[in-house]
Formats: sequence, C-alpha cells, structure tokens
Amino acid sequence: MSKYRIANWRAHNANNLDAIKDLADNSIDSIVTDPPYEIAFMNSDWDNSGQAYNEQLWRECLRVLKPGGHLIAFGATRTIHRTTSAIEASGFEIRDLISWLYFSGFPKSHNLDGEWSGFGTGLKPAQEPAVLARKPIEQGSIAKQVLSTGTGALNIDGCRFGYGDACWIGPQEKPHWEIGTSRGNVGHKLSESSQIINTCPNDIGRWPANIYQCAKPSRAERDAGLEHLHTIGGGSYEFSRDVTLQDNSPNGRQQPQVKNFHPTVKPIKLMRWLCRLITPPSGTVLDPFAGSGTTLAAAILEGFDVIGFELTAEYMPIIEGRCQWAIEEYKRENAQLSMLDWMEASK
Repeated sequence: MSKYRIANWRAHNANNLDAIKDLADNSIDSIVTDPPYEIAFMNSDWDNSGQAYNEQLWRECLRVLKPGGHLIAFGATRTIHRTTSAIEASGFEIRDLISWLYFSGFPKSHNLDGEWSGFGTGLKPAQEPAVLARKPIEQGSIAKQVLSTGTGALNIDGCRFGYGDACWIGPQEKPHWEIGTSRGNVGHKLSESSQIINTCPNDIGRWPANIYQCAKPSRAERDAGLEHLHTIGGGSYEFSRDVTLQDNSPNGRQQPQVKNFHPTVKPIKLMRWLCRLITPPSGTVLDPFAGSGTTLAAAILEGFDVIGFELTAEYMPIIEGRCQWAIEEYKRENAQLSMLDWMEASK
C-alpha cells in the first residue's frame, strides 16, 4: 500500500509584517492569500486600512519566496488595480489576472424609480479577481529554475478542467483534435512563427484558464471541524438561507447562528486549485492574511506545508479547527486512494 505525506502547518496570531521578517530568504514556494479588499466591507475598519497596498509587505513576500515563486492575491473589482500596482512596485512580475466566478451575488444598486425608471447605480457582482505574479527567475531560464528550486512554472496537468466540471463555464464536450496557424505554415510542418490555435485534446481535461467558476461556500463547509466551538449570532446575512436564525439582535432582526463568523470565506475547492496551480510537490505555501484559514486547509488537503499569519485573535480557534479537519480529511481521502493502488497492484 502506497504511503502519503501529512502536511505540516503553522498559524500565528501576529501582525503579518512583523511575523514575515522571521522567515528566511528564499524559503517559501508559493503565496496564496486573500487580503482586505479596501472597500470598507460592512463598514469595517479592517477592510479600509490600506494593508493590501503596503509595498513593504509585498517586498517581504518577494524576499521569502524562492526565485520563480508565484503569488496569488485577491482583490475587489474596483480596487485590484491598486493591489496589483503595489505588488509590481515591490519587484514582482505581473503574469495574469485570475477571476473567480460565482452567480449568487446580490446587486447593490440604488433604485432611481420615480426619477429615471429602470435605471440604477450598480451591476450584480459575479466575480472576484486575483492577481498572479512571479518573483523573477535567477537561473537564466524557467527550465533551469524549476530544476534548481522547483519553482517558476505552473502545474498545468494537475489543474486541468475535467470535462463536465462546472469550474469551466464554456462548452463541456471534449474538443476535437485540430491545429491551425495564423502564418508561416510550410507544407505540413509548423514554422517557428506559426501559432497553434488548438492542441490535441487531453484525456484528463482542458488546459486551465484564468477563470474559475464555483459556488460560494455553504455553511456546512465553513463550519466543518468547528463542532467543538460555541455557536454565535453574527456573520453575513447573505448566508442566512442555510443557517439557523434566532431573534437575538439588538435591533430585533434575525441573526444567523454560526461557528465560523468570518464574513468573507473563500471556497475550499477554489483555494485548493490555486495552491495546486503554483506550488511544487511537497512545497510550502504562505498566507499572510489567513482569515478563517481557508488557504491553510486547502494547502493541507493538497499535501503542502503551510504557514499563516492572522492579526485577529478571535479567528485563531476557527483556523485551528479547520486545519485539524483538513488533516483528517486528507488522511481519509489518501487512505482510500492508497487502498485502490494496493488493489490495482494486487491484480
């Protein structure tokens, strides 16, 4: 029976700029994080602090990443440009923009009926962008850098979109084999100036795109591993449809009863895909804005070591519970895979 590796994880209740200075140069393989969006979400101070634009923090992230290491950082559609600019100014190369797509957002629009009937002030939110950046390579080529440090490239095959997986919003049927060129087609061979329009379809799925669709996390996903914690009233009203409600708020409104009360939790499926995309096997992921620990749980489920920093002490029991749940879930998933490997080898 094949063996599997249990990830190591650390979560620190600390200011990220102070804590990251204790990490060694070139010691981290990837950074996957969800900083404040700086839009004063729910009139909060933490989401209007300018942390996401702090070039000093991103320079520290650059320092601890191995050459060629990638960083993924989320932001709001109207503020991601400022986060991206700060990351680029710190020394990163901007590689792409990844959009998480979902279809459960609520329009936040001022109704102008009576003045301009049918007009409003906002669109329905259905995406959250994340900048993909890379620390410059030092070995002269991507191939040499990957051979030297394991960093520099993306895990394409490990992140392909399986046919039928709703993470891809386009056609689900397996594409046909086809190659086209824009110029330089010499006979039946492609010259160096040729452009491949479509490659031979791969049995394991489509080439990963810079969009990824999945639903926001359910309450069950958010609270997994937190059975030992007290249920409290709070959280976002957006998720009140799948939680218990009680009339316990000061203004008489019903409040959702939750264990994970962090207001902006990302889906584990999404964060697993992002960790897998930019982290080499057995690598170490860093999350400077750990929140409720979704990145940490996702990294553990993928078999990566992970380090997280979170300033808010009240989130630490949530992070710890979710990470312990992820370890047990990882053991369960891999024990099943190991048994299948053993059965196949025994045939």
